[in-house]
Amino acid sequence: MILQTKNGYPEVVISAKCDSSCFYSTADWLRHEIGISFCNKVRHNNLIFWQFQFGTGIVVLKFDPSSGISLCPADLANATAEEIMAFKMLTDTLNHGTNIPIS
Repeated sequence: MILQTKNGYPEVVISAKCDSSCFYSTADWLRHEIGISFCNKVRHNNLIFWQFQFGTGIVVLKFDPSSGISLCPADLANATAEEIMAFKMLTDTLNHGTNIPIS
């Protein structure tokens, strides 16, 4: 996992340049291991955006064939301080003893 802000918002890159089956495996892992529930699922062409609530913020699990799988606050650069804190809590959770399966 790589934490970056090069797009103007905090983002965790889980896997670079992979196929959509890896996205679905990651989504399943998040559901089973962290207990999240996706509330809004959007697919547009080859892009996939699934939202879920974590703490007090809404987070997006996204897939783009050219950049891979990542997590970021749903409001991107417009995320509030509270939403960014919730996102940081998620990244801390992922970094402490979790191992997202990437195939």
